[in-house]
Amino acid sequence: GGQRGVWDYLKSRNCVVSIGIYSVLRFSVICLDDGLPLFMSTPIRSGGMGFTTELIGYALLGQGVILVLHILFFFPHLKRFFGPLGIFRICGYLCPFVCFFTPSLGDIQPHVSSAVLWIVIYSYMLVKAFAFSSGFTSVSLLVNNSAPKRVIGSINGMSQTCASLASAVAPAFAGNIFSLSLQMGRPWPLDFHLVFYVVAAISVVMLFMSFLLPESLQSRYDESQEADPRVQSESSHTVCDSEERV
Repeated sequence: GGQRGVWDYLKSRNCVVSIGIYSVLRFSVICLDDGLPLFMSTPIRSGGMGFTTELIGYALLGQGVILVLHILFFFPHLKRFFGPLGIFRICGYLCPFVCFFTPSLGDIQPHVSSAVLWIVIYSYMLVKAFAFSSGFTSVSLLVNNSAPKRVIGSINGMSQTCASLASAVAPAFAGNIFSLSLQMGRPWPLDFHLVFYVVAAISVVMLFMSFLLPESLQSRYDESQEADPRVQSESSHTVCDSEERV
């Protein structure tokens, strides 16, 4: 017998699903991060929020602060309590909600004061930062837990390649849908809501995919699985033959 090669692990369900989830998550995040500033900067008469570049900067600055605090102080405790798979499933429920709620910022803008609007924006950024940053960190752990240490470099390389392809396509995808929805001038949900609803639907896919992963990915790959299946099969046949002779 011998050790399984990198390709054997790349073809395994755990690796394929983990890398697929990572790619869908990256696609969803890039679409939302590309669509949100477009939506905020679009004039109110065209369905946007009419924000200046400075106001958009304030909104995104708040998100950055939340991200740093979350990763440094909160995520390690969540990981110990829920494990990477548990955290990702929580994020899997939150991500579609975040995408779906995004255009509602523009819907409530005319009906609330500036102070209330900013409270809503920062609350939204808090949930968004938690959902997506936890999602990235936990799915990276799932990818690492899907194969032994000796092939992790290759597995991560493939996951980054797939995620990069998703990242390359996402901005054009989100930007074109947003522009098209404004040009069509159709009523809800085909107006400025459309791109965010489409991304929400795509992000639901990764939630369903997470239920294809076993609980064993909550911890590091079990190196005892390295035994060659052919050797195990031959051993079992030997035992059976011995029992038959007895």
